Amino acid sequence: MNHVFLSAVHLGMLVVSGLGLAGLALATDRHGAHLLGHQPTPGQRRCAQVVGWLLLATALAWSVATLGAGIGVTLWLGWLGLAAWCLIFALPQWPWQPVEPQRTARRAAEKNIPAAPVPLRDTRVRRWCAGFALCATLVAFTALLWQEQIHAQSQRRVLQGKVGPWSFTLEEADQKPPELVAMDIPMKTFHLRFCEACDPEIRQVTLKVNRPRNTGSTGMAFMGQRWERKVEIPLPDTLREESELWLTVVGKDASVYQSAWRMDHVSPATVQWFEQQRKSHAIP
Repeated sequence: MNHVFLSAVHLGMLVVSGLGLAGLALATDRHGAHLLGHQPTPGQRRCAQVVGWLLLATALAWSVATLGAGIGVTLWLGWLGLAAWCLIFALPQWPWQPVEPQRTARRAAEKNIPAAPVPLRDTRVRRWCAGFALCATLVAFTALLWQEQIHAQSQRRVLQGKVGPWSFTLEEADQKPPELVAMDIPMKTFHLRFCEACDPEIRQVTLKVNRPRNTGSTGMAFMGQRWERKVEIPLPDTLREESELWLTVVGKDASVYQSAWRMDHVSPATVQWFEQQRKSHAIP
């Protein structure tokens, strides 16, 4: 994912979440009358509720589908909070709000106590301070998020090239050490993407560590299609920095192409983890 695409995702989450909150606000008596200039009808309330919850669910699903469950939910909550802040400061400036007496004046009238006027200067200062706090929060959150994206992109090991006539992008799912599964077998997950025009010409793609001995032992097959290809492969105990990761691609015309990379270029964290394991177990 490039920076432009991720920025569009974050902006979309903010806008869709804000619209969802606005829809839920329309479904209430107070804010519905505030936004519409009159009390919303029961039908308008039900429609606003349904649309509001659907928009919030859409933003959440979009975030999770793009960034994963852990990061996606966290970022969605952050943008949801900022959308709520924006809505709080936007409601008082809504042009079609009904004319209502100030709360302080109403309470004073009920108690037959003259309301103390609020200096206009103090009101403006408060609004400017509140607006500045909102803008500062939004700018700080966006800057930190952008910095984290740049750092993640710089740390990610992405392999790009061509295998046969097909261009591809290969990357590990994360930069963490291998995950141990049953029988303490270390596993590593990789993602693979081919160009859009390449996909219809490809029948199967496999991946393994060390050179395949024959066409029947080319490793684990990638699952999924188009931009969702993923595979989890077992890693041999003999893995070292000079070990090679082999990609085998079979076309629909039965043509076979292969490409390989050193493991220290693909996943330095994996190589380092194996070195530590050998040292801790005194394995040469």
